Amino acid sequence: MHRVAFFEDLAPRWDEISRSGDPRMLEVLGQVPFAPQARILDLGCGTGRTVRHFLGRLGPAGRVTAVDFSPRMLEILKGSVRDPRLVCVQADVGELPEPLEGFDLVVLFDLLPHLERPREVLADLSRRLVPGGQMVLAHDVGREQLNRVHDEQGGAVRADRLPGDDLLVAWFQSAGLEIEDLQATPSTYLLRGRKSQRAVR
Repeated sequence: MHRVAFFEDLAPRWDEISRSGDPRMLEVLGQVPFAPQARILDLGCGTGRTVRHFLGRLGPAGRVTAVDFSPRMLEILKGSVRDPRLVCVQADVGELPEPLEGFDLVVLFDLLPHLERPREVLADLSRRLVPGGQMVLAHDVGREQLNRVHDEQGGAVRADRLPGDDLLVAWFQSAGLEIEDLQATPSTYLLRGRKSQRAVR
């Protein structure tokens, strides 16, 4: 089953499926600093778990651009979150529209293992950050459990894996990001990098 069809099928049950991970999501994303007026790009947003978290921490001038390739996921998100600070975009993370740029924070939550060309995608996302902007890769489960869940789930996600720390750090650095935080626990994962203030997009 193609990945889009796989997640389209799960969309009506996604909130129920993912609810048990909410405390860990809040734990890991709560450590990510950003200003109340930040412009956030939330990739693979699903039905809006992370979107709600970010909107709750932003002020009136903040913005969240939520991207997902599943129309049904976005339909549920738009039906449950009505906020003028939110913009929803249906797109593949590997083929984002050019106007999506100028972000203070780019977040890939529970997403990277599903990308077909992760190194190239990270390089493209770094280009869309402002100088001094941050990129965050996070999960509400640890690497071992995440990889096991994908293997047991089978189908379109059977081979989806979270690579080792050395490789992820190398990808971040090759994208022009300086590592500021790396936490790999049995129950969560967080990698945070910052684009140089002197970077030229």
